[in-house]
Amino acid sequence: MNRGIYVSIKPTPISKIVQGIKNHEFRNYIPKNDFRFLYVYVSKTEKKLKYIIEIGKILKYPDKIEVDGDGNKEFNNGSKFNYAYQILKVYELENPITLEVLKQRFDFVPPQAFTYDTRYPDLSDYLLKAKKHIVVENFTIK
Repeated sequence: MNRGIYVSIKPTPISKIVQGIKNHEFRNYIPKNDFRFLYVYVSKTEKKLKYIIEIGKILKYPDKIEVDGDGNKEFNNGSKFNYAYQILKVYELENPITLEVLKQRFDFVPPQAFTYDTRYPDLSDYLLKAKKHIVVENFTIK
C-alpha cells in the first residue's frame, strides 16, 4: 500500500463505512498529488489510527453517484461537499495505533483536512508492514 493521505474521520461516519452503509467519503478538497489510500485516524472518543481505505473514482459535483449509500443522495443534490471518494475496500489494523503512540513514536498530528503520507515516512512504512484484515470489499459500484 502506498500513495496515500492521512485523514481524520469521526466515529459515526467510519462506523457506517465499516458496516457497508456508506460507500463514498465526502470531502471539500482533492489533493493535487495522486493517491489511492486514505489512512484513517478515528477522531473524538477513539483517537486511533485504525483503518486504511482503498479508493476508486473521485467524483466532483455536479457529477452524480449512481448507487445508493449513506450521503449519496445529498451529494447528488448539491450538499456542502464538492467531492465524493468511491470506497473500494476497507482494511482494519489488527493493532490500531493510539494518539499517544502516534505522537511519541511518529511525531504525528491528526490532520484537519489531509496530510500526504510522505510527511510521515516511518509511519507509512509501518502501516505497509502492519497486520491488517479486510472488513469491507466489493461495494456494488456502477
